[in-house]
Formats: sequence, structure tokens, C-alpha cells
Amino acid sequence: MISYSDFQEAELLDLLKAGDYAAFNELYARHWSALYGSAYNVLRDRDSCMDIVQEVFVWFWEHRKKWELTSCKGYLLTAVKFKVANYIRNNKAKNSFFEKLATTQIQITDELAFEAQELMEFIKKFTNDLPDRCREIFHLSRFEQLSNKEIANKLGISEKTVENQITVALKKLRSRLGTNMMLIFFFL
Repeated sequence: MISYSDFQEAELLDLLKAGDYAAFNELYARHWSALYGSAYNVLRDRDSCMDIVQEVFVWFWEHRKKWELTSCKGYLLTAVKFKVANYIRNNKAKNSFFEKLATTQIQITDELAFEAQELMEFIKKFTNDLPDRCREIFHLSRFEQLSNKEIANKLGISEKTVENQITVALKKLRSRLGTNMMLIFFFL
């Protein structure tokens, strides 16, 4: 019996491409934990994260003949990132969050309310400094919760343009707020 644990990733990918399921299992074993961790860092929902990772691996197996890869970890992590984004965009995470929120006791102190208000004021001022089109796209995305596709259709532009403008806005916001404050913004 062959021990796939000694194989380099490029060799496993060649075997996978030929339909070797044991090579697939070895890649799965090597990367499952990192992919799950990546999804869990965002969603904090065990079942959803497991589903996302499974879907990515199933998709990877089904499309194995198309790959021209020598390493797949970065590729798989990117696929998980997009699956997580789609999951959130489709409101699955939002619904789960609000269901959990309904059963949780939250005490909003004056200090917390003040900090949240300060943060929102900062973000509003920040958006005013963005170029017109970037500001409009950022507003539609973050304040009106429209998907990139909906924004593209509404403004008559490509989804890629929407993605690029949101990326520009978030990079600028990240640099002004700092990385830790960005997490607060997305969960308010």
C-alpha cells in the first residue's frame, strides 16, 4: 500500500488529476484544518463552516481535471473565502446572527452606545472624503446592504468595478481605523 503522506503536493495533484481518490484524501487531510479555521474565524458557526469546507472540497474533486496547480492550499483558502462571502451575502449568517441575538441578553452601556455613535460618525465623515463613484458604491454596499451584482445592475457598471471600488474604500478605511476597528464596523 502506498503512503501518500510522503508525497509532495505537486505529485498528489498529478495523482488527483488522474482520479486517485487516496491522493485527494491526503490533500483533504493536509488542508482541512486550515480551511475550516479560515471559515470559522469569520462565521463562528461550526456547522456552516464544515458545510463550506465540504462544498469546496467536493467542487475541487469534481473539477480536478482542469487544474494546472503545483500547490493548492492558497487556491483552496481563496475558494473558502469566496464561499464564506457568498454565505454572508445570501443572509444565511445574518439570519443566524439575529436568531442568536434574540435569545441573548445584551447590556448596552452609555459608553458602548457613545463609542458606536462615534464610530458611525467617523465612517460617515470618511465616506464623504471618497471620490463620488466610490462613495456611492460603498454606501450602497455597506449602508443599504446591496450585493455587488445589485449595485452593478443599479449603476450600469460591471461587478468587477464594484468589487474594485469597495476594495479601495475598505483599504482607505482600514488605514484610518486600524485593523481591529474594522472588525467592529462589520459587526455593528
